Amino acid sequence: MDQRPKQVSIEDLDKAPLSEPGAQSPVDADQWREKHNEVADENFSLKEEISSLKQKLNTKNILDDMLKPYALYAYVFMCCYSAFVAAILLMNGFGCFDNPIPESVMQFLVGSTAATVIGLVGMVLTGIFIGARK
Repeated sequence: MDQRPKQVSIEDLDKAPLSEPGAQSPVDADQWREKHNEVADENFSLKEEISSLKQKLNTKNILDDMLKPYALYAYVFMCCYSAFVAAILLMNGFGCFDNPIPESVMQFLVGSTAATVIGLVGMVLTGIFIGARK
């Protein structure tokens, strides 16, 4: 058996064999080519998927930017209307009006406030925001 040299130089790397003498690779060129093609196809499909996801994210961001003002307007309307009805109810309850508001009108105000909250938030906004994403 040959003794290994104690020091190795850069020139020794140039002289070194690329494979072990007499050893044959268990994989032939066709198998390497087939595996390379599989990896290339997978790479292509992953790049397409990334592109598709980037496009969907861009669309989502555009929709968010378009819908943001409408959400703010709906929220402000709902808050203002509810505050107006609350002020009317409190003023009527403390007797601030010369003629008290009839009970049927008060029921309408309370009912319309509930309908505004449930209808605007529950149906309209979710319909706008979820419907626009489908």
